[in-house]
Amino acid sequence: MTDKLYEKNPYIREFDARVTECEAKGDIYRICLDRSAFFPEGGGQPGDRGWLGDAVISDTHEKAGKVWHYADRPLEIGSEVRGRLDWAFRYSNMQNHAGEHIVSGLIHGKYGCDNVGFHMGSEAITLDINGELTEEQVREIEMKANQAIQENVPIQAVIPPKEELARMNYRSKKELDGDVRIVEIPGYDRCACCGTHPFRTGEIRLIKILSVQNYKGGVRISMLSGNRAVDDYMEKHDSVVKISHLLSAKTGEISGAVERLQKEIGDLKFKMVQMKREMMAVKAENAAVSGNAVCVLENDLEGSDLREYANLLSKRAERVLVLSGGSDKRYRYVLIDAGRQARIYGKEIQKLYAGKGGGSDQMIQGTLAGDAAAVRQWFETADISERM
Repeated sequence: MTDKLYEKNPYIREFDARVTECEAKGDIYRICLDRSAFFPEGGGQPGDRGWLGDAVISDTHEKAGKVWHYADRPLEIGSEVRGRLDWAFRYSNMQNHAGEHIVSGLIHGKYGCDNVGFHMGSEAITLDINGELTEEQVREIEMKANQAIQENVPIQAVIPPKEELARMNYRSKKELDGDVRIVEIPGYDRCACCGTHPFRTGEIRLIKILSVQNYKGGVRISMLSGNRAVDDYMEKHDSVVKISHLLSAKTGEISGAVERLQKEIGDLKFKMVQMKREMMAVKAENAAVSGNAVCVLENDLEGSDLREYANLLSKRAERVLVLSGGSDKRYRYVLIDAGRQARIYGKEIQKLYAGKGGGSDQMIQGTLAGDAAAVRQWFETADISERM
């Protein structure tokens, strides 16, 4: 069993301990100590990181009362070692875990909904609530949660006697046996929890709800607390200031400025489409068409423009092939045949020009490879009637 120093004092950053076990797991070594301030992953909180002597600890887990430290090198069993936590990482987890307690406790107290899933991710903290909440309701919870920070309420962790525990009303995701550690924030939450937390709510600094989404019959709340919430605010504030300068709008007016800009862009795109259609109509009207079949190369046509230009040309010729592209002599094509023989020509394209594609008897589209001049010569002179 490992003496869990973090349960007695979550602010211990350095400690001395003795190595009791060390075993290889691939390129990683699992190290067990007689005592440790490293918190092992549990209750939604990630395991601590840091150092044991010169060994880098990337993660920490617990099994059967032993705390295992995942190291990049082995340590000699029986040796004394100095442990050092990645304190910025640990303290951020403490702040975020305490923030989750306040938000979950307020939601449970007012709406009777439970937190059925909790995860500290690299981007945000997520809470899965088993009931529907509106954004307005969650915003109210956020306001009250930050009121708890202003009040600087003590955060207490105790293991009450079984008789007292049986009379106690507290949140828990599952039935628990043996000693149960209760974390209480008076007036805001009382919950069974194994994690680490600061001693007072004032240390949380800030609680910010990032989003609320419908999830499995309830809602998933994304949030940040503590230093991560402050850093997130500063980053977003900097972005808002830069955007306001680009739009020549006050920071409180940028959403309206963006909406106006989107409308202007939409109007311009519509006008460009109209102009492009008019230009294609003029180009199709003036295209050199001397017979019943015409093949043209237009490198600036993409997507539906290719089909639209082929349709325009089909008003002047019975059989039309429009090519676009040319990189490595590969082309996208659209073929229209008023005689409903497009598929037959498509088979010839597959054989002669490594073609791919498909469609109807009247129109096919796809890709081919070859010299554009040779393709034009073949298409404008080909006679496949005898192969039908």
